[in-house]
Amino acid sequence: MTLKEILLQAYERHASDIHIMTGSPVMFRVNGTLAAYREEPVIASDMEEILNVFLNKAQRNTLDAKGEFDTAVTIAGFSRLRVSLYRQSGEYGAAVHMLSLEIPTPDELELPMAAQKLTEAGKGLILVTGEAGSGKTTTVASLLDKIAKTQAKHIVTVENPIEYLLPRGIGMASQREIGSDTKSYADAIRAAMRQDADVIYISEISDPDTALAALAAAEAGHLVIASLYTGRAEDTLKRLSDLFPEQRRRQAYAQLSGVLRGIVAQQLLPRCDGASQSAVFEIMLVDKEMQALLLEGRFSAVSSAMEKKREAGMQTMDDAILEAYMKSRILAQTARQYATDKERMRQRMQIY
Repeated sequence: MTLKEILLQAYERHASDIHIMTGSPVMFRVNGTLAAYREEPVIASDMEEILNVFLNKAQRNTLDAKGEFDTAVTIAGFSRLRVSLYRQSGEYGAAVHMLSLEIPTPDELELPMAAQKLTEAGKGLILVTGEAGSGKTTTVASLLDKIAKTQAKHIVTVENPIEYLLPRGIGMASQREIGSDTKSYADAIRAAMRQDADVIYISEISDPDTALAALAAAEAGHLVIASLYTGRAEDTLKRLSDLFPEQRRRQAYAQLSGVLRGIVAQQLLPRCDGASQSAVFEIMLVDKEMQALLLEGRFSAVSSAMEKKREAGMQTMDDAILEAYMKSRILAQTARQYATDKERMRQRMQIY
């Protein structure tokens, strides 16, 4: 069983992820569900050959020493893969996420225009959020690619690992990877501020040092785009707040209200045909009312405020789910399952 054979089958079945583990069958994730590629288990010699494709000697030494290693690789004739390698019960396994060599455009992703226009801001903070596997990395890559092709900007990305390779546009892109190019997100953000960066992308904010560095960079006049593993805008704001100690939060609220330009939260839902997925987006834009809510830390009031501002381009996640149902992209059952307020969703769907 070779990696080429596995990848060919994964492409044919439109798999988003592949799980390869010694002693178990190869598993594909298709439309959110795991299924076996074929019944026979992966043997140790096959796993060794696959590891040799994914890793150079130094990386293999790191895997052997630490028991886990994350990387991204480009396989000739296929695509780019994000790979998380690990040891379990003395054997090795790999979780492989399929990436495209071609970065889709925002229009191809059906990203609302209000979200696309956020990249026109010369400075400030944009947050792109979603659970693991929600497609937020693809959304960010699409936005960065658009900036690179349409604006003469210096883009600096800080990623772990580097997933999409940004092509050369009228601007330039410096892509830095945690571990091999820099020690930490916070260090790389502070360095980017000295590297004449116009745009800084942070692939994950998960600790106070990174959050503080991101806010400082936005305050200094850079456009900062960052990702978090959170759901709705309200959840994202609460998560950011929780990163700071109680005595530091008021200052964080003030900084956030001054630099935040918007939050784009997304989910992937199964389409009606059952053979693909559809992205739905919550869009929060920061106007004077939102600034006041942020300054006061009243994050629970954000969703209700967004519902009144659809003409300005804002929409809640439930608004986006309802719209997808109305356009016959998803089933009624799917709309109710993924809605935040399931009973209200049921009532709203009856009207249509």
